[in-house]
Amino acid sequence: MKQRRTLIAAALTSLMPTLSSAESAKVPSLPESRAEVFTYDNGLTLIVEEDRSAPVASVQAWCGTGSIHEGDWMGAGMSHILEHMLFKGTEKRPPGSIANQIQNLGGYINAYTSFDRTVYWIDIPSQGASEAVEILADVMQNATLPEQEYVKEQEVIRREFAMGFDDPGRQSSELMLRTVFTESPFRHPVIGYLDVYNKLTRDDVLRYYKTRYVPNNLTFVVVGDVHAKKMREELGELFKTTPRRALEPVYVATEPPQLGRREIHQEFPTELSCLSLSWRIPGVTHPDTPALEILGEILGSGASSRLNRELRERKEIAHQAGGGMFSLQTEGVFVMQAVTDPAKRDEAEHESLAVLEDLKKNGVTDAELEEMVQVPLLKTE
Repeated sequence: MKQRRTLIAAALTSLMPTLSSAESAKVPSLPESRAEVFTYDNGLTLIVEEDRSAPVASVQAWCGTGSIHEGDWMGAGMSHILEHMLFKGTEKRPPGSIANQIQNLGGYINAYTSFDRTVYWIDIPSQGASEAVEILADVMQNATLPEQEYVKEQEVIRREFAMGFDDPGRQSSELMLRTVFTESPFRHPVIGYLDVYNKLTRDDVLRYYKTRYVPNNLTFVVVGDVHAKKMREELGELFKTTPRRALEPVYVATEPPQLGRREIHQEFPTELSCLSLSWRIPGVTHPDTPALEILGEILGSGASSRLNRELRERKEIAHQAGGGMFSLQTEGVFVMQAVTDPAKRDEAEHESLAVLEDLKKNGVTDAELEEMVQVPLLKTE
């Protein structure tokens, strides 16, 4: 337990460099993984883990493409519209058939887009795992983006834009990222900008799909009541005629050093004030990242978090309070947020920083860490 407290203290040193007195720490050894990783000759990667605890399986296809990879179309949201379109039909599956097939198998299908990846997944009873792998392999290679479906989905995304424009929380988060990042493409919203998005055509999106959705940019993840060898053989057969392709290099601008506090305010037609306090943090592979994730959970996740207890319950200066971190390939953001009455915004900022300062000074408790034991990255024997 002491080792975990020391690790979080070291992570705070990265978060707040002025904490020079925090002691250094080693990252605890990770528990042995049961996952098997295999890379095929065409660059496709499979991660598979057998787990017989329940007769279910989760099948995921991760494509290493997101909003930062859109090149000349930066800010158009091409990765996001592909997320909407790939289940709309393939060369052998007409529109609507994929969702029906998964439903008939008792499964659930969904997807999401981020800055550096687009992820599609199917959760399904284990007897349908092979069908799920086949469907995702088909979608990754043979999506047709039917014109009629593309037109329909354009309107769906325009409504998504409209909802975002009316959402103070989303507007606050986008403003925060534009303030944290001044050069990095992480400053652009994943959904893009409506005026740029409106210039997209189906052919533009199809070209992007064929360029980025290639075997050497795909990773399949299969976990559950499955046979690893069978999954490996089936996936290899599904991609055996699809060669690797060269990926155009993507330039990701390096964020310059920050020399001082940045502060920005934006008026919004709402009776409440959204406050975000943010720090740049290292990328997902940095050894401090697991500790920062635990720190974010303790500070800002759920009713028992420190920010919620102190700002909302004890001092009653916020309607909502929380925080956490998200980490990307090269860098990320740690954020504390509150929704408060405008007259209490300054007090909410002061008290949020006081909560963080108390954690820096006194550390976390054994009870708080015990609540985090389900997080495997920091579990010690």
